[in-house]
Amino acid sequence: MTSLVAGHRDRLRERFTQNSLEGFHDYEVIELLLTYAIPRVDVKPIAKRLLNCFGTLAGVFDAPLAELTQVEGMGERGAVFITLVRQVEVRYLASDLPGKSVFDRPEKVKAHLRLLVQGRGMECFGAIFTDQQNRHVATQILFEGTIDRAVVYPRNLMKRALELDAKGLILFHNHPGGTPQASSEDTQLTRRMSDACSPLDLKVLDHFLIAGREVLSFKENGWF
Repeated sequence: MTSLVAGHRDRLRERFTQNSLEGFHDYEVIELLLTYAIPRVDVKPIAKRLLNCFGTLAGVFDAPLAELTQVEGMGERGAVFITLVRQVEVRYLASDLPGKSVFDRPEKVKAHLRLLVQGRGMECFGAIFTDQQNRHVATQILFEGTIDRAVVYPRNLMKRALELDAKGLILFHNHPGGTPQASSEDTQLTRRMSDACSPLDLKVLDHFLIAGREVLSFKENGWF
């Protein structure tokens, strides 16, 4: 590594130490991260290639490992590191939910779900399980399917809820194509789930649709 590259890395890290990410361009954020993963080379061109390829900072962090690896200069080590940053954020958000009301921190719940399913090429369906006071017990993806459909078995969902002694559910599923609109099948499924839960003293609190980088509430949008 040349002294010029080393000096640039040191200056980036010093800027962050003094002012956090204030004043950083998006490519500089990625560049700073890559200094810890890719040694002895100028990573600025790699950071700019990532943004050109995936469009935004969010697009870079949401990109699948295989696609990150294909960007010139990244290699497996750099790609794994970027993916790790995203997975750490997923774990961080999840760690702040247990034992707390899902209605006290709705934006964190939505961010948690978005990161949980972002980048999945197949439709998936799951639930946030809560206790009697609507406190978070667990979040689980229960079914995975194809690009536009996941077969959902209410019996399996009920079984898991009973195992967790849950009293409430927030259902969620994704639209890999990014369509931010619930289908008629989505709304019918929500009604069937709500009807199936009622005899078991389980309440469906909401249903979230993750479409691209949006997390949409069925209740807020009048779909449920």
